[in-house]
Amino acid sequence: MAGILLAVLITFLWLFFLAERSIVPTIMAIAESETIRIANEVMMDTINEHLHTLLNGKVLLEFETGPTGDLLYVRTNSTALNQIQADALRVLQKAIDSIQDFTIYVPLGQALGSKLLASLGPRIPIRLIPYGSVRAQIYDSYDVTGINQTRYNILLRATCSVQVIIPLIAAETEVVTDIPLTTVLIPGKVPDTYLAIPPAK
Repeated sequence: MAGILLAVLITFLWLFFLAERSIVPTIMAIAESETIRIANEVMMDTINEHLHTLLNGKVLLEFETGPTGDLLYVRTNSTALNQIQADALRVLQKAIDSIQDFTIYVPLGQALGSKLLASLGPRIPIRLIPYGSVRAQIYDSYDVTGINQTRYNILLRATCSVQVIIPLIAAETEVVTDIPLTTVLIPGKVPDTYLAIPPAK
């Protein structure tokens, strides 16, 4: 009798650990995906809400022209950009800190990684406790839009390192969001002749 009970116990423990090894990676993937979605929404909503205040009264670009009115160069206003970066970091960190714990419900079939039975079975409640830190960085980019025309962009890149904590399990991931601050089209002199070279086949 004792041997049968021991065999049943060993079988139960084996099935438990087997199920755990199957469920945990799927649950973590679902938890990370949901946390990334929420963190990204929070960052975008926060920047959209405060963008007017962040830019209010600030001159981001200064233009220098020659005697004939031709544009010589564009200079960024470092003081204004640094202020925007600091203000954005403050409001974003406050927004990320305000994310409350939340619970998601994952069907057992999905937790087991089954494609056919993903929507079946009891729904397993998973409580997520997200928290993280934010970095804000101003950067620029440019691209050619036509003959001697360049589009110059200044963007705010918000990077949030989010740690997802499920009881006894933790994982960390990053959420990156780029928010355009200003865009300017810089014209140049149009050449007398323009030769379009077809792409190589």
